[in-house]
Amino acid sequence: MKRKLLYSTLVFLAFLFLAESAARLVEWSISQKARAAELSPGWQARFFALSFGWHEPDPDLLWRFRANISNRFIRTNSSHLIGDELPVRKAPGTIRILLLGDSSPVGLGLESYRFAFGELLRQQLEAELGPQTTVELVNASVSGYSSEQMARALELNGSRYDPDLVILYCGNNDASISGATCDRDLLEGQKLKAFRKTIAISALYRLLKSVVLACMSCEEQSSPLVVRVTPERFGANLARIADLCRDLTCPLVVLKPPVPRLWPAGLQFKVFSDVAGSDGELILPPEMRRILGRQVRYCIDPDLFEGLYGKGDVFTRRVFSSAFRDSLPPEASIQRLSVLVQRQPESPILHNNLGVSLWQAEEYRQADYHLRMARELFVRAKGRDLKPAVRAAGSVFLYNIGVNLLTKAGCYPVDTASGCAIAHQYLDSALQADYFSLRIKRPYGDQIDKIGNWENVFVVDLPDLFRRRGGETLFIDHCHPTREGHLLIAEELFRLVRDSALLWP
Repeated sequence: MKRKLLYSTLVFLAFLFLAESAARLVEWSISQKARAAELSPGWQARFFALSFGWHEPDPDLLWRFRANISNRFIRTNSSHLIGDELPVRKAPGTIRILLLGDSSPVGLGLESYRFAFGELLRQQLEAELGPQTTVELVNASVSGYSSEQMARALELNGSRYDPDLVILYCGNNDASISGATCDRDLLEGQKLKAFRKTIAISALYRLLKSVVLACMSCEEQSSPLVVRVTPERFGANLARIADLCRDLTCPLVVLKPPVPRLWPAGLQFKVFSDVAGSDGELILPPEMRRILGRQVRYCIDPDLFEGLYGKGDVFTRRVFSSAFRDSLPPEASIQRLSVLVQRQPESPILHNNLGVSLWQAEEYRQADYHLRMARELFVRAKGRDLKPAVRAAGSVFLYNIGVNLLTKAGCYPVDTASGCAIAHQYLDSALQADYFSLRIKRPYGDQIDKIGNWENVFVVDLPDLFRRRGGETLFIDHCHPTREGHLLIAEELFRLVRDSALLWP
């Protein structure tokens, strides 16, 4: 029996030796591209690694702010948090607020992070509580973060700061496309890095990995693009965060993000189409570049938009200018496109572009016909395909129909909260389909409402607040509030904290 066992062991070891040797012999023949085709972290992760010089890779959260940044827009401390240096241990007589969020609580688009609502709330609370109490803001917000990263960050560091209150602002990044891999899988992949590094010593592992990656590379064109976090997973992350706050024995305030309805749907990521990573490869997935590269026109008037969002920052102006434009004046464009539509009556792009030219010429009834025809032809061609990228590709047609109807009703762009109800339905449908912009969608908002029924969880309905207090004029761009918008948020938070006695003994 012992001899058989020894024999079997020797055979098994010999097999491993031969397999390892064979792997080392053929490993060189696998293309470098296949070997390097690791699971893509998504274009947004690659973008943040390239932009501003503010971000760096993080072993647990994909990326984070660099430590000790100091410029007029942002300041980080040695712990990579927004703001001045904070002691880890909370001193007696100190109230500590932990803020988890994306670029809005960072204060992106403002003259300084000090005008963001978290810092404004801290100042209001200190003034109310008096000099005997110190209020500290632990601003752990990071541009581009989804609820997946925020939940993980709270798990890792929540107890470290001993917060008395946690404020959560998320949803815009969750409801966007970054690639063919969701955030949950990317973060799980981060956890396995140490294990993969250990077994990568084996050539057999490297060979098998290369074969699998080669197959993935072959199928790359057909890999469907997915949202970073599904609505169901978003709800699970909210519940996870609420459970963690319960363990920390502190209340949780969830802010439902507001977003502008008149922002051009399906356009925002177009400005990144030609951006390449450090390896020279374009960061956007091929399917996104194909859709964003279409010569599709928008009902956009720069003067009207300045009435909504002001002059905007450099990025906002780049987004508007990236929309495809016809160099001809409207009348000449109508003549040319009418001929093309007769030749290609099944083209949604031609019908759409003709509709936009008619909108510019104030021929709203005819514009409505061609814009609706563009939408109908697109739906007819795509059938029941509801993948996020397909929906995003069709959002422009819904957007243009809505803007044309608003203009025809005489309530564009002054008032987006009243006027033509049908127009607003189209604009809302465009928003819900717009996975090419960082704007929260209705199913994610519904998940926030659900968590509001939990004990010691409070939800602030910012969309309703913004509709009542200024609408589109409270936004700098696709999702970031103006200075006035941040002040509104801070005041609403202060009222909730005071009236519900969340920080009072």
